[in-house]
Amino acid sequence: MPEDGSRQGRVTLKDVAERSGVSLATASKVMNGRADVRDSTREEVAAAARTLGYQPKRRDTDHRRSVMIHFDTLTSPYALQVLEGAEQSARRADVDLLVMSVDERGPGYQGPTRAMMADLSARGVEGLIAVTSPVGPQHARWSRDLKLPLIAIDPVTIGPDTKGIVAISATNWEGGNSAVQHLLDLGHRRIGIIGGPEESVPARQRVQGYHSALAQAGIPVDPALIEHGSFSYEDGQRSAETLLSLSEPPTAIFAVADTLGVGVLRAARRHRVSIPEDLSVVSFDDTMIASWTHPQLTAVRQPLFSMGQVAVERLLALSSDPGLFAHPFKLETQLIERESTARAVEGARATKG
Repeated sequence: MPEDGSRQGRVTLKDVAERSGVSLATASKVMNGRADVRDSTREEVAAAARTLGYQPKRRDTDHRRSVMIHFDTLTSPYALQVLEGAEQSARRADVDLLVMSVDERGPGYQGPTRAMMADLSARGVEGLIAVTSPVGPQHARWSRDLKLPLIAIDPVTIGPDTKGIVAISATNWEGGNSAVQHLLDLGHRRIGIIGGPEESVPARQRVQGYHSALAQAGIPVDPALIEHGSFSYEDGQRSAETLLSLSEPPTAIFAVADTLGVGVLRAARRHRVSIPEDLSVVSFDDTMIASWTHPQLTAVRQPLFSMGQVAVERLLALSSDPGLFAHPFKLETQLIERESTARAVEGARATKG
């Protein structure tokens, strides 16, 4: 009798494990959607199951509806607030929320794989929510072929011909514009920006808002005041140190993420620059860390909780009625004034000893 109790001649989970070169326990984790498995291993097991024609046994509990939310990382306040909204929406709908994060995201990361999506479809998962992930035409094609609805929250890149994929984001351009307009209203004219990854769609939109606000004020853009990198705290600090080391440093900095804004605060302390007396700082996202810093960060609030909620609601609607029109959602941003911005003072950015 095979180990999973099936009849002789039927493909068993042990066969799948042997074919993919993993233990029976690991193969079981993959088939049950456990998150503590490497993406590469998940793909190998899923491929072996397809090749062998393995059909997992369904338990009574499998009849519960479930959705998967897929993050690039779960260590950021951004991810936790999106997850909180998604969890509340799933609980209200009485569906299970499965959570997965990328274990290895290198420069060539292309988003969810077909193997992962096929595995979700085979297990009867209602659909997939991909958070801050690249989305391309292949994902739209896989979603159609596998009948697995796909929602993209703040996709870092989104290619052409992605019909059928619902994109949920905030009003990034408007938020970036309002951040810089706030600084202009305070009298700042030399405003730097730490713009995050150049390939990120949300980051680019925020930078475009910066350009637009300066143009409306008749202020030419100084390329020396524009820094790019990742969304990490370390890159925020590095970029701010570059800006603060200029012969004519900015009197204000707009950081397109809270993590970058925290890096600016640390760089300012190292350069003995007082905030907001010598330097005003505005960040973007308004996660919990914006109010934990000293001074507290003025930030553009992105409705992350609502984005998670809407994603689950739309996913369940699409699963129930695949013919629904999959239009994008943009949720409104709001500037929250705190302690890190103040009126520009003439001569306030004189070099400190």
